[in-house]
Amino acid sequence: MTTVIGETGSKPAPGRLALVQAFVNTADLESGQDALATADGLRGWMRAHGLLEAGGRVTEADRERAVALREALRGLLLANAGSRPAGSPRALRAAFEEAAARGLLIVRLGADGATHLEPSARGVDAGLAQLLAAVHEARLEGTWDRLKACRNDHCQWAFYDHSKNRSGTWCTMAACGSRLKSRAYRRRRGAAGEA
Repeated sequence: MTTVIGETGSKPAPGRLALVQAFVNTADLESGQDALATADGLRGWMRAHGLLEAGGRVTEADRERAVALREALRGLLLANAGSRPAGSPRALRAAFEEAAARGLLIVRLGADGATHLEPSARGVDAGLAQLLAAVHEARLEGTWDRLKACRNDHCQWAFYDHSKNRSGTWCTMAACGSRLKSRAYRRRRGAAGEA
């Protein structure tokens, strides 16, 4: 789905899960645009989304870890959509666990008695850990499985499945759904014509 990087293209995910959705969508695979292509790009995105304090430093190594986490999250969203993610499960897990460890996620007890994860690190590591805390929250709330990546290999845009039966597989029917259904139809017609 070609759109402005960081926009969701449809109704966003609820709560802090929308932040995870926006993070995954920092790369538009169709156009090749990547908001995290540079350390400055990562700094700007994180500042705009309240994940990095003013004056926070961002290194190339920070950017590489952020991209690894983004792609690990995309892999998890592809799995939510019933697709096989690129990369090994071990690599996906490693990126996820490294971000959690570097962010020093701890359990906090709120005044209302509710527990939540919070990073005790600072800088980029804290910002990335906040994304993981949002994933954890969404799993507890039962909304995580509805955040998916489009099954169109050329798109893989993160979208929130608002369908009643949780059967959404494309970012939009008008764009990717229609395109993929047409391709499948032409393949079937071609196979039937050969028979």
